[in-house]
Amino acid sequence: MRIAITAGSRGIDHIVDYLRFIGEFLRAQGANPFVVPAMGSHGGATVSGQILVLEGLGITEESVEMPIHASMDTVLMGMTPEGLPAYTDRIASEADGIILVNRIKAHTQFRGPYESGLLKMLTIGLGKQRGAECCHRLGLKNMSKNVEDISRFLLGRLPILFGVGLLENAYDRTMAIEGIPAQEIMAREPGLLERAKANMPHICVPNLDVLVVDRIGKNYSGSGMDPNVTGRFYSKEIPAVPAAQRIAVLGLSEETHGNGCGLGVADTTTRRVVDHLDRESMYVNGLTSRVAESGRIPLYFDNDREAIQAAIKLTGKLCASQLRMARIPNTMQLERIQISEVLAKEARDLGLEIVGKAEPLAFDAEGNLL
Repeated sequence: MRIAITAGSRGIDHIVDYLRFIGEFLRAQGANPFVVPAMGSHGGATVSGQILVLEGLGITEESVEMPIHASMDTVLMGMTPEGLPAYTDRIASEADGIILVNRIKAHTQFRGPYESGLLKMLTIGLGKQRGAECCHRLGLKNMSKNVEDISRFLLGRLPILFGVGLLENAYDRTMAIEGIPAQEIMAREPGLLERAKANMPHICVPNLDVLVVDRIGKNYSGSGMDPNVTGRFYSKEIPAVPAAQRIAVLGLSEETHGNGCGLGVADTTTRRVVDHLDRESMYVNGLTSRVAESGRIPLYFDNDREAIQAAIKLTGKLCASQLRMARIPNTMQLERIQISEVLAKEARDLGLEIVGKAEPLAFDAEGNLL
């Protein structure tokens, strides 16, 4: 019995261990499990690109102790009653069973009972580029409904065995693992989504003038930097409560392989970021999701110092000593951040622990942060 196990493009706590354990369990039952990339158009919508994305997350045939079968070929399973084509990965469709494995969390660009989770992996992840394009066809405001309708159709036609829903806390650590029979996924996922939303990370100090983000990347968020953290959404359907007036992005993660999706919501960035962009993969994402803003390039400067200085200048603040500024490594890891001295008392009043003493930002000879 051949069982396909899905693996997406996000950095998920202990995902390699979870995939390996599921594979071990299935082999003990006499099955032949394998992994299929389920990430829509990510990785430049190519087989080699999607394999590279998995490798960046530590997911290899050696680490999960299973074969990885990748293809961008899809099968049209039919048309939903609503008139939407339902595509799925050809290799997965030929398996005797499919297990959906994904983190359940708030989506970065749309709201509804189904956002990022098992059903989105079924419709968009396994749907590859064609499935993703079809689901995005009616715009972001219809996404949750499209995911619901296409999932209902596919669940009745594909050999989905069960789903493994992973929930993480504000520190990006697993707080719950839910095994859900296929026939219960649609009923249970909305409740798990609400639980995940209640444990989302956020920047505790509000109303910043400048937010400095060291790195963005698809391994942190499908939008490069999570708008649920920054408050900057592409979709006008989601009320925006920006965490900061201006955002400076200084770098890309290695795992994103040049995909600077999300850079378009920043105000300033560095030449280093622009020089490392893989425009093809960025544009594939933007065209597939129909969000052109995700691939735009902001004002860029020779080094970190100039990018930060420009962001400060754009605020119009006259008194530097009153600047409300924070620096974060990325939008996934917020347990330890840097704040400007003027925010120290406010942070203490919010119950945050102040570690270390006030000191200037340190730059190297090229003007980049140490």
